[in-house]
Amino acid sequence: MRLNSQVMAIALLVSLSAVAPAGIPRVELGHPVPDFTLTDLGGGEHHLRNYRGQNVVLTFIAARCPISHAYRERINTLNLDYGQRPDVAMIAINSNANETVGEIKAEALASGLLFPILRDSNGRVADLLGAERTPTAYVIDQNGLLRYRGRIDSAHNPRRDMRHDLREALEELLNGRPVTTPETVAAGCPIVRSADGDTIQSLPSPSSVQPTVRLLRPAGYLRMIKSVPGKVVVVNFWATWCGPCVAELPELIRISQEMKSRGVRFVGISADEEADLASTVVPFLAAKKVPYEQYLQQTDDPQKMIDVVDKTWPGTLPATFIYNRSGKRVFQRLGIVDRETLITEITKALK
Repeated sequence: MRLNSQVMAIALLVSLSAVAPAGIPRVELGHPVPDFTLTDLGGGEHHLRNYRGQNVVLTFIAARCPISHAYRERINTLNLDYGQRPDVAMIAINSNANETVGEIKAEALASGLLFPILRDSNGRVADLLGAERTPTAYVIDQNGLLRYRGRIDSAHNPRRDMRHDLREALEELLNGRPVTTPETVAAGCPIVRSADGDTIQSLPSPSSVQPTVRLLRPAGYLRMIKSVPGKVVVVNFWATWCGPCVAELPELIRISQEMKSRGVRFVGISADEEADLASTVVPFLAAKKVPYEQYLQQTDDPQKMIDVVDKTWPGTLPATFIYNRSGKRVFQRLGIVDRETLITEITKALK
């Protein structure tokens, strides 16, 4: 099913209804994607089965996520390069339960996307495909098989050198070749499954005392862990744009102060862009009065840091890792860690 430009513009207005298969586990690479139906504001239904014979590029986006916003131009460029081909269909999906129709419409206008933005308000299509963050892209081939899952490219900042993973995967499919890298890790804002959730927190006013934030390359991560011998190290990966990261920060601050006298070292590592260090990260830390040492990961490709920390870590934020006095990792938690669990695990590492 192809839409001309006028119909595409109308389809940018999204609705609240969505129908997807229930009880189906996440689709794995190389397997068929079951049919699902999403609707736009005009009530028009978009059935996946109607795109059979085309390579479908599905991108999960968000109205409130600054990382999703940063990819507007690049998504538009992909559409200009591929969207008019008869063998390619471009579709965007919003699965955030906490974003209103008005917000999504405003984001549609701001992004200027000339292809459908569909509403998956109950998150069933996101669950079906295993989408956890925005933006995350998927490519479904002409036979309905999932051929790519992951990031659009390797850097939020387009000024950096990067791997264009989605473009490369699509090019390989269009040229009849297997996808060389079929799965990558997409870093971005968590998709909110509950209407009570929130992924964006406003930045408070900075204080007069500016904290020190050092840059950390992936190659220096393990050296940093062992730079203060004999300490238990708690490492928390976070970002200013990550709502759950901001939510757990007050408890981390309290625990870091309680445990400091027991030989426990807390370290925060921001996944924000280096260009935002002075304007966003430092004022944020100052306003929150974060007392423990802070770094900002310095890499053109977040996957490089992931590979150093834990290759099984999908890049989810927040993420907390505990290292014992010998520098061995003894605990990890992906997502918010509760106070009782963190204190228990730190106590075990101290023994």
